[in-house]
Amino acid sequence: MEVIRLEKVNKSYGKVRALSDLDLSVNEGEIYGFIGPNGAGKSTTIRLLLNFLRADSGSLSVLGFNPAKQDVEIKKQTGYVSAESFMYSDMRVHELFRFTEHYHGIRDGAKLKKLVDMLDIDTSKKFEQLSFGNRKKIAVACALLHSPKLIILDEPSNGLDPVIRNNLYELLQEEQKNGATIFFSSHVLSEVQKVCTRIGLLKDGRLIRENKAEEFTNIGFRQVELYSDDTLNIGSLSGVQNFEQKGNHYHFLFSGNANELIRLLSGINVTSVQIEEPELETVFMHFFKQ
Repeated sequence: MEVIRLEKVNKSYGKVRALSDLDLSVNEGEIYGFIGPNGAGKSTTIRLLLNFLRADSGSLSVLGFNPAKQDVEIKKQTGYVSAESFMYSDMRVHELFRFTEHYHGIRDGAKLKKLVDMLDIDTSKKFEQLSFGNRKKIAVACALLHSPKLIILDEPSNGLDPVIRNNLYELLQEEQKNGATIFFSSHVLSEVQKVCTRIGLLKDGRLIRENKAEEFTNIGFRQVELYSDDTLNIGSLSGVQNFEQKGNHYHFLFSGNANELIRLLSGINVTSVQIEEPELETVFMHFFKQ
């Protein structure tokens, strides 16, 4: 079942095109990572899904509903964390949680206790007194509290320390096991690679690459990283992209003949060499340097 579907969606802000014929499909039970640089259209897409914005053209479906006409039904079944994480600033945290529980008809406090413990939340302070990272934790807890069918997160780990960030991943994976579908955008590419089952890469309002997480970095290149005090004559080697040198440190993507690479390296004094599948960040930069 498709939980999210966009077909030929366009959105502009005046003369600036934010989304251009965007096609996107997210299936039930997926953790879908939505990545791209600032201005690629990630937040615009999320706002369209929740009817905070209207598309100029194209069709959208969320949980089988049309966001422009049935957004209340969507929001009842969705947990949402915005990049800014604004909430009722004059309420204390425990009041925010009580309000959220009452709104969703939650009478069992077990899940709230678990969220408070795992996210290390101080419930006594007013929301306006909290740091950005602590506000983010409150927003995450409120979004997960009612065990929604769909969880939409815009930069969920911003402001979180490494321990809380890992606890967040654990919570998201637990929600997925319980049947939730998770859609989130992030600049932290390592977390996308770690948590997501599928990844979509957005550039200039278009989805330019999409694949299962374990296959996303398979772009026909190997990542080569080596250290040598000798000069590496890389110009004699075909299949090299994104070549970088800093002192005796060399880094590049290689798709050529492995024997040629070995022959080249055998002629110089190599201190260390590592050849492996590229990291998600390397793939990201590969597409945006083209």
